[in-house]
Amino acid sequence: MTMRRAQRTGRQGALWPGGCLRRVAGLSMGVALLCAVWGLPRAPAFGEPGTPTLQAGTRAASTLQQRQLAFLHRIRQSDPRSETIERAVFNARNELGVILNRRVELEAVRPLLRTLLTQMARAFPGQDLTVIAYAPSEPPVQIGTARLNARTREMTYTPAAPQ
Repeated sequence: MTMRRAQRTGRQGALWPGGCLRRVAGLSMGVALLCAVWGLPRAPAFGEPGTPTLQAGTRAASTLQQRQLAFLHRIRQSDPRSETIERAVFNARNELGVILNRRVELEAVRPLLRTLLTQMARAFPGQDLTVIAYAPSEPPVQIGTARLNARTREMTYTPAAPQ
């Protein structure tokens, strides 16, 4: 694998030393600031309800959300250029929704969802799982649904009904 050095030029064609490095440093600084702002506790504005009281289920919900985020991160790491999956999100019922890239062929949807279910079964053992695939349209159109029955370990795929 060969590495190319990025070169940026000014208006007169002169090279900007470290132009690429400045861009990367700026992006990382922006991400760090964004994470810091999201992590800060915010005082409720006048008229807003205060923070809700903690309940026993909060810790379980928090660990589920952490596992969901870790799984979404793994999806993004495996497809960093979004060549297959443009967006992925979990809903409140722990169902994974994926918006597929336009270049994904319909014949590839079923094996892709099967692979996602297999990986989800490792991340969420003992749970019934669902993955729903959508076409990248506005609004997204459902292509198919794959389900895993945790008790029987049976996977099913149901294509969406044509509209």
